[in-house]
Amino acid sequence: MVHPDDKTDVNIRAMRSADATDLYEIYNQPAFRLGTLALPYESFESVKAWLEPRSPRDLHLTAEANGRVVGAAALRPFYGRRAHAAEFWIAVHEAFMGHGIGSRLLAEMIETADNWLNVTRLEMTVFTDNANAIALYTKHGFEIEGTHRAASFRNGVFADAHCMARLRPSR
Repeated sequence: MVHPDDKTDVNIRAMRSADATDLYEIYNQPAFRLGTLALPYESFESVKAWLEPRSPRDLHLTAEANGRVVGAAALRPFYGRRAHAAEFWIAVHEAFMGHGIGSRLLAEMIETADNWLNVTRLEMTVFTDNANAIALYTKHGFEIEGTHRAASFRNGVFADAHCMARLRPSR
């Protein structure tokens, strides 16, 4: 694995099915499980299925460095009366955290949501103790709208999660 201090260029691109092995590695890292609802010991097949787009409106991106996927993100718009809104997730390889990859992935999702999909509301939940993710989302215009108490069972205890959202600025 290339180390981020090597000044390696990171390319943001559409996700490919061949990325599944690298994404499976990221998915099984402790930091990913701690910050998401992922369970330990999930099969390669279940992770690969989770990465598949659910609709043509879904946007799946990867961050690639020297031929290896070091980050990924997906934007999933809702339907019907919620067609103006979407949820998303971001994952970055532990060795590349803190180097702006999550910010670049989020910026690309916001650009696509705002200017190509007419999505005016982006939303997600984030564990209240995930200060780095909360700082990333706040930097990109997200606000905490509320807190779900005991939202998830994690590491033997219940954990709270903030619901955060970004509304596209009026033009």
